[in-house]
Amino acid sequence: MNSGSFRLEPEPVVYIVDDDPGSRDALKSIAESMQLKVLVFSSAEEFLSSYKDDTVSCLITDLRMQEMSGLDLLHRLREAGHSIQTIIISGFAETPVAVDAMQAGAVTFLEKSAPQNKISEAISRGLSLSRQLQKKKADDAKAKQIWKSFNAEERQVLRLVSAAKLNKEIAFELGVPLRTVEDRRRRLMNKIGAATVVDLIRFAIRIEELEQSGDLETR
Repeated sequence: MNSGSFRLEPEPVVYIVDDDPGSRDALKSIAESMQLKVLVFSSAEEFLSSYKDDTVSCLITDLRMQEMSGLDLLHRLREAGHSIQTIIISGFAETPVAVDAMQAGAVTFLEKSAPQNKISEAISRGLSLSRQLQKKKADDAKAKQIWKSFNAEERQVLRLVSAAKLNKEIAFELGVPLRTVEDRRRRLMNKIGAATVVDLIRFAIRIEELEQSGDLETR
C-alpha cells in the first residue's frame, strides 16, 4: 500500500485548566484511562497562549480560579471565534452559574465530586461534538473550494437545478441549447463528485447555507 494514499487524523486532545494540582491530576488520570492525549495548564492565560483550534478536542476547566475564571475563559474563547467543547467543573453546586455556562455553550457543568463515569461520559460527548464540528469545517472548506472552481454559467445551472428545474426548462430560461445545459450539468457533477441529482441539490443547499451565514460570497 502506498503510504501517501491516506492521511492519519491527529489524535483527539483533552485540555485541562485548573489551578488546583490535585484536581488537575485526578482529571488527567480519568482522561488518560480513556487512552486520550491530555494537556494540562495551571491557568486560563497559560492555556490561551498555546491553544490552537485545529483538531478534535475538549476542554475541562475549573469554574473558580485565582485570575480568570472558567466561565470567563469560555466567554473569551467564544469571542475569539473558538468553538472548543467545554466542560466546566466546580467544587460547589452553583445553579445560576451552571445556567450561564450552558447558555455560553458549555457541554455540561459538573461538580468535582461527580462520579468518574459522569466525567468520562462528558469527555466522550465533548469529543463527539468536536469531531462533528471539525468534519463540518472540512466539508465547508471543500465546498468553498469547489464553488470557486465553477464559472458563471455553471453557477447558473446549479441554482436552477436546486430549484427543481428540468434540463429543458433551464435551457429555455437561459436561452441556450439543451446540449449546452447537459454539458454544464455534467461538468458540475464531475467537479462535485456527485453520483446523482440529489447529491447536486445537497451541494447547492450547502452553498446557500454558507452564503446565508456570511461565510461565502456567491454573487
